[in-house]
Amino acid sequence: MYIDENNTAHEDFVLSTFNTDAEYAATPRWYFEICQEIAGRHSLLRSCSVPDLLKEGKSWVISRERMEIYSYPHWNMTLHVKTGIPESTSYFAPRTIAAEDSDGKPVFKSSTMWAVVDYETKMPLKVGEIYSRIQPSVNQDFVDTTLRRTPKINFESAEATEPVGVYRPQVSYWDTDINRHVNNIVYLDWVLRSMDYEYLKTHRPSMIDIIWMHEIHHQDSVEVRAYKTAENRFVYVVYVERDGSLMRACTAEIQFN
Repeated sequence: MYIDENNTAHEDFVLSTFNTDAEYAATPRWYFEICQEIAGRHSLLRSCSVPDLLKEGKSWVISRERMEIYSYPHWNMTLHVKTGIPESTSYFAPRTIAAEDSDGKPVFKSSTMWAVVDYETKMPLKVGEIYSRIQPSVNQDFVDTTLRRTPKINFESAEATEPVGVYRPQVSYWDTDINRHVNNIVYLDWVLRSMDYEYLKTHRPSMIDIIWMHEIHHQDSVEVRAYKTAENRFVYVVYVERDGSLMRACTAEIQFN
């Protein structure tokens, strides 16, 4: 990785066989992994990675990611990925990640919303001081400043209908991360596993908008429900059991093509 004169970080990622689907094409999970990795490595170069913040009694957590997907390259292709941040002094830290193929054609663009939290209390802290250590990108039109914490999606209306898919994952040790909760990418896996196998053979996501609201831990009981809201458009709710009732832990909306 290198950081250019505009404070934009750059790194190349090669598509491995274990990140491809049955057509040898990239998986949506790989795109989310790239976003998590380049954000982490960018923060590491500025001494603001999760291990760095843990020494200060803090950590990074993600609250939302919206990704537009333009293509799915095949095995052994190299993606050039860049990331940058705008100015922010609030409790939420926006970040943009954009990927293109070897011909310079866009592959995906992701807008994310992060927060810095007190590791013990999980309460959010203002990001100004830590964000200034990373340093905002300058003169970079690709950086998105419009993302908000939550989208305007009527989940209550969807939940009033019959789900088209239900998935009940068993939380394992391998689902958890350094923050001792289920890693955000696992939620995307669960959401996609609620979809019909035959449908996924002929459809891929072109837009993914996912919001994380509550932590899930290894002992939790989880249920994922998929609801169809329009042609090739679905919303999802990841429920976690709390005190005998189901509570929303994560919601998502995906457009398929």
